[in-house]
Amino acid sequence: MKGSRRFGAGDPWPVAITIPARNEADRIADCLDAAAESLRRRGGIVVGVNGCSDRTLERTLAWFAARGASGLVLHCPDAAGGGVGAVRRDLVAACAPYLAPRGVVMTTDADSRIFPDWVEANLDELNRADLICGTVLPDPAEFVRLPPVIARRGALEGEYMALTIALKSAIDPVPHDPDPPHLSEPGASLAFRMPLYNDVGGFPALPSGEDRAFAGCADLRGWRVRHSARPRVQTSCRLDGRAPGGMAEALRSRIHAPDPVLDWLLEPAEATVARARLRSELRELSARPDIPPEALSAARLHLAGMPRMRMRLSDIPRELPRLAAALASERARRERASA
Repeated sequence: MKGSRRFGAGDPWPVAITIPARNEADRIADCLDAAAESLRRRGGIVVGVNGCSDRTLERTLAWFAARGASGLVLHCPDAAGGGVGAVRRDLVAACAPYLAPRGVVMTTDADSRIFPDWVEANLDELNRADLICGTVLPDPAEFVRLPPVIARRGALEGEYMALTIALKSAIDPVPHDPDPPHLSEPGASLAFRMPLYNDVGGFPALPSGEDRAFAGCADLRGWRVRHSARPRVQTSCRLDGRAPGGMAEALRSRIHAPDPVLDWLLEPAEATVARARLRSELRELSARPDIPPEALSAARLHLAGMPRMRMRLSDIPRELPRLAAALASERARRERASA
């Protein structure tokens, strides 16, 4: 089968949950059960089955038939060439005609289970911002089976991440994201409305990183991006992932690489400071009505074009005290300015 099949009533959807699924026959039912529990028949579930060599499609169709849930099942066997970004684009395009006015699109993944209050938490957070980036937690039963090296290396990386978040918040405080618990923009937990989606041009057709690129573009264009601890998703800790650059690849690297590359958000202290200052300057420019559009566009391009300086685990001992010193300096500067 190639195309789509619709299930359920024809009423407009206040919420659409979109889920790409590739070779997820063993997990798709649990994912859909969790989505249905959180949705509580307030919209539709849209599944994109792509590039599969297992029974994901058959089990997805059987689930909809048995549950009587509203939604769409897309069979897009050729979409695998465009990666998960292309599938997410197809899913949003498919659900858009069925959305109610001001309807909300939410995204998750087929190896994940959203929490029962996930939909409600996203809807509430959208009263404060335009794009909600939720929190992704590892499946605890699977996490404890990982080698101990994951926890040891993760603790050091987590310490650096916490300081990075604190420093960015000190340099560039964001009114609609005042206390971000994380800086991730995970496809496993995003929520937005169509005006934002259309303005940024949708998800890019990338094999990985489409979620970060989408959120980054929304931020650059002045949409309010909020990183929230409230919409929670539990995701697998498997090591055989479906997309390059995903969580499975990161876990394999932390286990087997002698000196693994860290999360893309983590940069040396000097680069962290420079990027945060550029973002603060752009935010200030965006708030000024006298700034010509071409000047604002140039500032956006400058920030977007700043190359990322990826770190390795061995860089942390050198950069951690530098990052801590930069944070202390910024906090002292702000105290002096407010005195």
